[in-house]
Amino acid sequence: MTNLARRLLNFKLPLLLLALVCVLELPAPRTFAQSGPGITSPATGSSVQGSVPLRGTASSDSFARYELYFKQEPSGDESYIWFAGNTTQVFDGELGTWHTGDLPAGIYTLRLRIVRPDGNYGEFFARDLRVNLEAPTPTPTETPEGPTPTPIPIDTPTPITQPTPVAVSVEQPALAEPTPTPELVALNSGGNTGDSQSAAAGDSQAVQPATEPSAGSAITRELGAAISLDRLGERFFTGARWAMGIFLIVFAIFAAKRLLQWVLARAG
Repeated sequence: MTNLARRLLNFKLPLLLLALVCVLELPAPRTFAQSGPGITSPATGSSVQGSVPLRGTASSDSFARYELYFKQEPSGDESYIWFAGNTTQVFDGELGTWHTGDLPAGIYTLRLRIVRPDGNYGEFFARDLRVNLEAPTPTPTETPEGPTPTPIPIDTPTPITQPTPVAVSVEQPALAEPTPTPELVALNSGGNTGDSQSAAAGDSQAVQPATEPSAGSAITRELGAAISLDRLGERFFTGARWAMGIFLIVFAIFAAKRLLQWVLARAG
């Protein structure tokens, strides 16, 4: 019986170790909802202007990066212009910002390209986007036919004739010009010198243009927050797997000990 107990222990310990390895190698569950790749906002046929945030999903089982393009219709595929992209997958979030303030009014198409590590890619579109175009004027509803109202006559008041004003001209006597004196010449020279110095001092002052805050700081902060959450989730699931492994090892040792005691008791 002692040899049988030892054989049982030698047979079950590898199985327990194999189960422990399988538990440690399980992938951590993702905490986000999977959705198909594509641009969800703005939707096809929308009217946009100014700075337009683009939302959607850019993900793939084999992912390298995603790229955003636009073009004005009608035109070919060679007319697409790149304006944004990233190497981080996005799940139902903001893909980038499309600045349309300087674009000519017209119909545009957006393209989302998801590139794989081998160079292949998939493309998704948002078409018929009205950029910098006013919304169509609603057609007025027709009123039911009825009798044409008779206009009410209005008495036109007779205008009152105003007397024509008579222009009166008064001749002013000519004034004799003062004879220039040395004091007057010196005073005029001093005033011109002060004005020239003031003008030179005013020209020497330069206004430094104010620098505007960077347009990508908000996107950088959002990317940093997303990366921090992903790292926190990975550390949490790693710790959970280690804790489960330690628990299985302790449980296996305790079970093996109890089984050995039971076998030895039966043998005795």
